Amino acid sequence: MTRSLLISALFSSVAAFAGEQMSVAVCNMGDLPAQVIEHAEAEAAYVYRTMDVEIHWTNCGAEVSALNPAIRPDFIVRVLRGGHGAKAGPVSLDAMGRAFMDGTGEGNMVDTYHGAIQDLALLLPFAGSDQLLGYTIAHELGHLLIGAGHRPNGLMRAAWSKEELRDLSRRHLKFNTWERAAIMHKLEMRNTASAEGR
Repeated sequence: MTRSLLISALFSSVAAFAGEQMSVAVCNMGDLPAQVIEHAEAEAAYVYRTMDVEIHWTNCGAEVSALNPAIRPDFIVRVLRGGHGAKAGPVSLDAMGRAFMDGTGEGNMVDTYHGAIQDLALLLPFAGSDQLLGYTIAHELGHLLIGAGHRPNGLMRAAWSKEELRDLSRRHLKFNTWERAAIMHKLEMRNTASAEGR
């Protein structure tokens, strides 16, 4: 019995340190209830955990603008109350979030628009707005890891139809194979560079 517990503990500790990690600071600029942010973080974390990527969440504090890169989070998510232009349509990801990247495709900040997310949750009530916020965060972080542009299927589609929202509500909407490989490659490069810089 003791031996099996020890073996189980060893495998658990190996699993806990397998894969990649990233730190994400969430700036609740829309003053949403803490429970909304916690639910959204849990949903986004689930999406990345299915790829063996662990997200370390932090609040938006002084470390976000720290000069020392070892203290700063890898990525910053700003949660805003409003929307980002209705022209993109109610199910377009452009209406619900935006990743900020330079000409080389590098960036570390995303905005999410809770008003547009709530509108979609009311229009197509397959998933709650907290869950949609979490998947929008996962999508926008995906841009920072993969680059600009959308894909024909998976989580990085430009728009989510009823089918995607049904999959999302069941936690079946995920990154496709190419997206997973690109994300893992980017995180491996970032974490290697960070380790070498120490």
